[in-house]
Amino acid sequence: MPVQEIGNILLSSKVITKEQLEFALAMQKSSNGGQRLGRILKYYNFATDEDIAQALAKQVDWKYFDKKYVLHLPVIEKIGLDLLIDRVFVPVEVEDELAFIFAYPFDIEATDLLTSLGLRDKEFYIGSEGTIRRHLELLKNKKIKREIDRKIGALKERGVVGDELKELLNELLNDAIIHNATDIHIEPEEKVSTIRFRIDGILYFKTWIPLEVHNNLINVVFSRAEITVSDFYRFHDARFQHNYSDHSVDIRVSSIPSVFGPALVLRLLDVNKTLITLENLGFDELHYDNISRIVKKPHGIVIITGPTGSGKTTTLYAILNQLKDISTKVLTIEDPVEIKMPLINQVQINEKQGISFAHATRAFLRHDPNIILIGEIRDPDTAEEAIRASITGHRVLSTLHTNTAVDSIYRLKDLGIDLSYIANSVLCVISQRLIRKLCPFCRKKVKVKKDNIPDSFKQLLLGENENEISLYKADGCEHCLSGYRGRTVIAEILDFDEEIKDMVVSGKLDQIRHKWREKAYLTLEQDTGALLLKGITSIEEAERILG
Repeated sequence: MPVQEIGNILLSSKVITKEQLEFALAMQKSSNGGQRLGRILKYYNFATDEDIAQALAKQVDWKYFDKKYVLHLPVIEKIGLDLLIDRVFVPVEVEDELAFIFAYPFDIEATDLLTSLGLRDKEFYIGSEGTIRRHLELLKNKKIKREIDRKIGALKERGVVGDELKELLNELLNDAIIHNATDIHIEPEEKVSTIRFRIDGILYFKTWIPLEVHNNLINVVFSRAEITVSDFYRFHDARFQHNYSDHSVDIRVSSIPSVFGPALVLRLLDVNKTLITLENLGFDELHYDNISRIVKKPHGIVIITGPTGSGKTTTLYAILNQLKDISTKVLTIEDPVEIKMPLINQVQINEKQGISFAHATRAFLRHDPNIILIGEIRDPDTAEEAIRASITGHRVLSTLHTNTAVDSIYRLKDLGIDLSYIANSVLCVISQRLIRKLCPFCRKKVKVKKDNIPDSFKQLLLGENENEISLYKADGCEHCLSGYRGRTVIAEILDFDEEIKDMVVSGKLDQIRHKWREKAYLTLEQDTGALLLKGITSIEEAERILG
């Protein structure tokens, strides 16, 4: 029986469309067949890692591995971690037997290696590339941590030696990437310099180095970012590229001249990272259905609000990822471009060249777009151009810095937009926050007294005569260290239906919140309350985010 082509398997499974397959095959042909079709389909977000893996399993008649990974450490050591990462396969234990999970079943070099080691007779499975890499990189992270501790120990004992500081910087960057840190803080004090990682919005102490070593480390960073090394006592903003695994990460450098020397923040922007889908962001089912329905409307503006670091850009990208296809023209203006997206024309703010949000949006209207993404509405000109684009037949996605959905109406009014234009152009406002999730490995149920529950949650969580409730907390373990692992979104959505539009036009803005609650829309507090009852987050985290 002939082997079925993977594209046809995905097509018959309705994972991809005929147009998407034809496009991907054309892209493969343009690369002279050098790219795997599955990788092209993933790059253009036509199919997920899991979609490709399941199709490969069907193609070669192997089992798809969807169980918990129990790594076989002796065989990993025998083969070598770097080689496993390079070839993307991993030895595991399945019912006390050695087995192998492959991302690519046609990797002759990998199977030849196993034959030479006498391991070719073991059970072979197919797994998703992302899952295999994640497990191997967690192992590598332990190795990196030991290497960081060794290097810093040596620096503390004998000072700077050769290229060790360059290696230390690379190891710190790798460690931060593996832990999904957004920033590395390197801060000099009177006698030492502390290094901290920001993970899930919280700063965690990583290590410290002697103050005399600090300046040498700054020299290494300045050199890579092409900042004049002798120019310590000025403000600097620069960038450099760091190679990690099979791609590069953009490192943004910010330096300020503190009294003890330059203090640095290194922001990590992985512009090639896989886009998260709207479905996987963590929205409540009602919110997800509402957003999916609203963003499909042919024209109008969708606004996302929240403080800095609340995930607004991630939600914009997820919505855009859901809307884009081969037949849609999408243009974005961003500051900066945080993730490179295929099939989309992305423009970055450059004030020196006259490229602003307003100027770009005005120019976009002459470029025949279906969808325009504006990174932020921050001034009257941008607000005017965003509204103009939305009422001339375009879908517009953007953000505002306001705390609630209703506040966005006041903000647009303050920016000079007439209430009638707001009513007739805005489709909805999504106000959101990111809240940390309890670690599933160490969370436990606890009794919480009424007095320890914030007032804003008492009515949501407690019955009239209840004085305590069972919720969840976590103290930290080897999987999380802090009791939390990852974040999810909480949100409230103001849908501009006819009733809300009439209230906006008539200027009854102070009544919108009351009317909105009458309609039983989910508030931020109610969304958070549901997460508390499900054991997804803690009462302490809820209070930290919402007060």
